[in-house]
Amino acid sequence: MNELPVGRRVAQWRVRRNMTQQQFADRLGKSKSWVDKVERGVRRLERVSNLREVAETLRIDVEVLLAVRPVRPTPVAAGVDGVRTALARYHLPGADRPPLVEELRARLEHAEQSYRHARYPALLALLPGLLDAAREANAARPGATDALLVSVYALIALVLVKVDQGELAWLAADRGMTAALATQDPQVAAIATVSLSQALRSRGRRRSALDAALAAADRIGAHGSSSANLALRGTLLLQAALAAAGGGDERLTRQSLDQAATIARDGGPGRSG
Repeated sequence: MNELPVGRRVAQWRVRRNMTQQQFADRLGKSKSWVDKVERGVRRLERVSNLREVAETLRIDVEVLLAVRPVRPTPVAAGVDGVRTALARYHLPGADRPPLVEELRARLEHAEQSYRHARYPALLALLPGLLDAAREANAARPGATDALLVSVYALIALVLVKVDQGELAWLAADRGMTAALATQDPQVAAIATVSLSQALRSRGRRRSALDAALAAADRIGAHGSSSANLALRGTLLLQAALAAAGGGDERLTRQSLDQAATIARDGGPGRSG
């Protein structure tokens, strides 16, 4: 980014933030044409107020847009780029020895611990390798590692939501849901739906998040009352309540919360992601 025109820096940071020109324009309250002219250098950002507004929307300092020295990406930005690259890999080179299920499960547990402790930069650095390993294991042992692969996609989606990468989170969650539905296992589908609901809510798609969470809660509720099923159903109901609350639906919010509270009281505690 050294010595790039301001407009080109705006374009690069917009792409890094995973926004289209129209999405960026909407957040600025400008037209798509205005954004296009800025990025092509036809319109200059001469007013300080415009510079600040653009910088705030891109979540960077004004100095980054005006800098003449190279700006290194933050650990989170670098980690997001790595995850994006991993999600875009459709053909993996064959491994000499596919990861053992026990090894993969241990790596996933370590990653989940990092998530619980909000170690997002370190976790983002781990996720590309974990995803590759899960996909390699799934290719070698289809069926035996389906749940692990879905859990990896779900974890990727959850951490991407935390670092404000909603569109990429939705992509990861959708990949996980596709893999989950192929298993025809309601518990695996429930795991995928938790992250899908969060990703949809992060993009303002509350109705879709609500419908997905309630449907998954109903499915798993019809498949027994094991502690794992109850915990997942409670978590899904909490996701439904959050989506309903965000959409202003007080009735569904209260109903979902009441059902989750009943599960917590009668069936043991469940945890939300």
